[in-house]
Amino acid sequence: MKGLIIHPTYRTGNGKSFVHLYGCLENGESFLTISEFRPYFYIKKENLKAALDLEQLEFKEVDMKTFSGNEVVKIFTQYPQDVGNLKRKLYDKDIECYEADIRFAYRFLIDKGLRGFINIEGMYKKGERVDRVYENPDITPEEPFDISLKIVSLDIEVNEPTGEIVCLTLYDKKDYFTLLLKKEDSRAKTCTSEMELLSKFKEEVLKRDPDIITGWNVVDFDLAYLYERFKKYRIAFDLGRSEAQTKFRTETSFIRASRVKIDGRMVLDAMHLLRDFFIKLDDYKLGTAGMAILGEGKIDIEKDIERVWNEHPSLLVEYNQKDTQLVTDIIEKKKLIELSKRMTGITGLQLDRVKAAIASLDSLYLRESQKRGVVCPSVSGRSMSRVTGGLVQEPTYGVYDYVLLFDFRSLYPSIMATFNIDPVTYTEEETVIRAPNNVYFREEPGILPEIILNLLERRQKADIYEEQYAIKIIMNSLFGVFGNPLCRFYNSKIANAITFFGRYFLEETTRKVESMGYEVIYGDTDSLFVVSGAASVEEAHIMGDSIEKVINDFYDTYVQENYSRKNYLQLEFERVYEKFLLPRQRHLKKGAKKRYAGFHEGEIDIVGLEYVRRDWTELAREFQYNLLEKVFSGENIDGYIRDTVENLKSGKLDDLLVYKKGVRKDLAKYTKTTPPHVKAARKMDDFSDRVISYVMTKRGPEPVDGTPKRIDYDHYIEKQLKPIANSILHFYDKSFSDVVTKQKQMSLEHFL
Repeated sequence: MKGLIIHPTYRTGNGKSFVHLYGCLENGESFLTISEFRPYFYIKKENLKAALDLEQLEFKEVDMKTFSGNEVVKIFTQYPQDVGNLKRKLYDKDIECYEADIRFAYRFLIDKGLRGFINIEGMYKKGERVDRVYENPDITPEEPFDISLKIVSLDIEVNEPTGEIVCLTLYDKKDYFTLLLKKEDSRAKTCTSEMELLSKFKEEVLKRDPDIITGWNVVDFDLAYLYERFKKYRIAFDLGRSEAQTKFRTETSFIRASRVKIDGRMVLDAMHLLRDFFIKLDDYKLGTAGMAILGEGKIDIEKDIERVWNEHPSLLVEYNQKDTQLVTDIIEKKKLIELSKRMTGITGLQLDRVKAAIASLDSLYLRESQKRGVVCPSVSGRSMSRVTGGLVQEPTYGVYDYVLLFDFRSLYPSIMATFNIDPVTYTEEETVIRAPNNVYFREEPGILPEIILNLLERRQKADIYEEQYAIKIIMNSLFGVFGNPLCRFYNSKIANAITFFGRYFLEETTRKVESMGYEVIYGDTDSLFVVSGAASVEEAHIMGDSIEKVINDFYDTYVQENYSRKNYLQLEFERVYEKFLLPRQRHLKKGAKKRYAGFHEGEIDIVGLEYVRRDWTELAREFQYNLLEKVFSGENIDGYIRDTVENLKSGKLDDLLVYKKGVRKDLAKYTKTTPPHVKAARKMDDFSDRVISYVMTKRGPEPVDGTPKRIDYDHYIEKQLKPIANSILHFYDKSFSDVVTKQKQMSLEHFL
């Protein structure tokens, strides 16, 4: 029977260790496989005697070697935790241990070649909390297939004065299950006490047996709060497919997400899924996400939970159910679970870890190295060395017609494949493959290049977007881990070899394109912007195709003649910008890097400018977009600038003046400086969010709380409108002050 692994874990007992794989079968049933497995790691064969002098060990000779070619032996332990203890003892005696930090359940998956999708053969019996329990079955890898997972969205509402959970909903696309404390509504079950509410919630979770629990900030708020309330009433918080207690790993970082372990289930926070898959929003509140993605937001009662519960419990039920529906629809619309499943099928990681770059490379590399008879080092935690970034060329600021955009497709992975860059091929000896930073690589086939080529081939064959996008995310993460000391493959020389090659090829491509008579106005890492000089879009496309062919033919020959290797570098002609703007740095006569706007097929692409930055107001973004529209269509912009200033001063644009800024640490920890958004947050009675919304008033920054404000319009003119206008007006030898002053002069002349 085919299935998908949801949660790999393990248990120990009676002197043995067992890997437990929980998951969902293609027929919708839940399963648990129990497989006896021995924990192990490797040491060099030459260190075996010293290790045996230190401790009695069970070992086995194997046909495996280190990156340097040293023979190794396999060391077995009784329990997974013994591996870490023994590793520390051996390190104290300068005995290096290999693959001694791989999580036990993943060691099993790697050894068996399992990557999420599996086939199970064997006898099974009914379990207490799972439909099928297999003991030591035959488990084999399976190609990814469509499988429906049971998903429930969870949301709770809390009465802050008492701390009680007064409403709770589970939603699974079919129906709502809502519990309401001490109130009645036809759409909810009434609970006479919070203890009853918690017990019924747990009972319903076990009854529905979801594979995935989701919600908005569901780990840090909903489940964490439920955990505390369960503890208060001394109710076991075992929501999983075993009686094991739910466990939390809390993160206070703005970047890293907290995680929760519920045996046999996966908790996927929809808010973090959006961030993980690079879906950009003004802020990551549910209402904002709902409006941006679905065109519908939350019901607006958030600050009045206690009053609504007491006076309008039916509205509270509607509000609570709406939140779960929004989360479910957002996940479905953006296909976030599908993306996670696809990445699981590629990397073999569980659903809540698929975006972990180091873990992804580990999982991919360890599987291939094992086939080659190569063991990998354990993470050493070495100090970090500097890694040079990609080349960013000096932009030539201006407004241009018919600009060609070129991109190197998957630049860094292509470099690794082309030049055989890999930990196992890295050498101190001089070879034919020499990187621009004088780092050398052997010609024997590397492991990582093979992984990359397999991924590239799989991406080309993929017939659905989710598969292609998942592979793109994985490939783009492979380079960065070489510069991270927490990665077992950390090597700053390898990381720099990749970026130095990238810099070289961007420079060489620029030289080649310019030698063909074109002007390169900007280049950034893997992208090149070229003025075509064409008289039409059609002519520009012909030029772009021609440049692409010339450059790719050139690199095919260059790589073959200089390295005797096949070239995987491919320059792609992406598009023609009919109009293109590169702004100038403020107060400097130099182009601004990583900032541009271009008009392409009726749409405006904006990169790095205020329009796409969340720390600018809607006023600034709307103002800039409209200015660019007028510039690209050849309209006069002076009148629009003056009208915007007048409308702002008259209060017509007050709803566009809100700043939104993330608060990355506790308010009390801002001691050296106090930014405006922190000042605003400190004026709130109960600020507990990660994002503050505020406006600038005559009294300074004030939180948006529904009360009237004396807006400081001069602040918005000077800090929002003026810099944006000047970034464009200088192309016309004008300034914001000139344009606005003209309005004043015109008004005065009219008066006289």
